[in-house]
Amino acid sequence: MREVRLPLLPAWLRWFGVAVVAGVIFYLSVVTTPPADPIVEPPELIPLDKWRHFFAYAAFGGSLAYATTDWGWSTRRLALLVLGTTVLYGVGIEVWQSFVPGRYMSLGDAYANGLGAVLVSPWYVIRSRVSFVPVGEFVPSFTE
Repeated sequence: MREVRLPLLPAWLRWFGVAVVAGVIFYLSVVTTPPADPIVEPPELIPLDKWRHFFAYAAFGGSLAYATTDWGWSTRRLALLVLGTTVLYGVGIEVWQSFVPGRYMSLGDAYANGLGAVLVSPWYVIRSRVSFVPVGEFVPSFTE
């Protein structure tokens, strides 16, 4: 199978992306006030708020995976770092919410956060088939 080339942004910009995603999650989870009268919908298999948690933490894990992609660590060690950091951040936010008036800690939200973190795992399976090129040197190739 052919190796895929992807652009690699400068490290400061990749880490800025991680900080932005983490900041947005923190802001929406801790700083903002939830609506006084939440919208009550018919029961669903998976409620919308769990999907939001799932995708938010998938984005956090994905940004963290991209930020650490040029580290010389083994694939297993990087995967554990990204997964562990993402899960710990999610659990930390849930615990923090228990101290914020109008918010509460939810085990269901923590599970959704953790499953979102796991969504990044397939990246570490295909990572060996990807090469990153500094953005200034990257030229997309559309032919074989």
